[in-house]
Order: sequence, then structure tokens, then C-alpha cells
Amino acid sequence: MGNGLENEIDARTRDALGHIATAGGKLLRVEREPVPGPGGEQRSLHLRLSFDTGAIQLRAEAGGVSTSTAEAEAVLANADEDEPWWAVLGSPLTKVAPQEGGGCLMQFRADDASPKLFVLAADGEALVVRVVI
Repeated sequence: MGNGLENEIDARTRDALGHIATAGGKLLRVEREPVPGPGGEQRSLHLRLSFDTGAIQLRAEAGGVSTSTAEAEAVLANADEDEPWWAVLGSPLTKVAPQEGGGCLMQFRADDASPKLFVLAADGEALVVRVVI
């Protein structure tokens, strides 16, 4: 679709994020393995999102985003204060849905509580997170 983003979020990853959203899991910590991106864009080889209901580690692979099991291999840096994560720490993940044109739409906070929407997608071998609102 011209944006470079891969369309697929594998079923295991979609289900895991969906369970966290259903449980109203609050985001407690964000860690990532950074990789340089064009124009200073924050890109990650691995991204670990820790919620009060559990953690999920993600990676980009051919065709999209999947759950990573390479936890022990990746050296992850604290990204709690990075854009866009600082704005949603302590907030619940409330919705997860496929995003037309690529990736997965993630909503933090309820519709009536100043929601923040991000698109999580694969761009080549890296994960990108883009703010929608």
C-alpha cells in the first residue's frame, strides 16, 4: 500500500495483545532494542511491553509482527521516557485491532478518557510505532 508497513500481525501476537486489552492491563514498562531509522525515527528490533497482567516481547519478521522468544538474546534498553510511551505509562490497553494499510492499532485509555492510539507495525526487519492520536 505504499507505506512500507507489513500487514500481518500473527495470530499468537494478536491474541496475546487482545487478552491484555480485555483484562485492562496497565502499561508498566517499555523496553526495546533500538536500531537507527531514517530521520531519527525510533525503530526497534525487539520491543517488550510489560503490563500488570503480564509482558509480551515483539519482533519484526518477514511479513509482519510476531511474538519473540529471543528474550535472553536481546539487550533491551529502558524506553519508558521515549516517545510515545511516556504518555501512556500506567494507562490500560483498551483495544487492539488490525490497521488497514498495515500493522496493529493499539488504544490506551478508554474512549472517554483521552485515548492514545498507536499503530505497531513491521517495516522491513524493524518494528515501528506511530502515533495516530
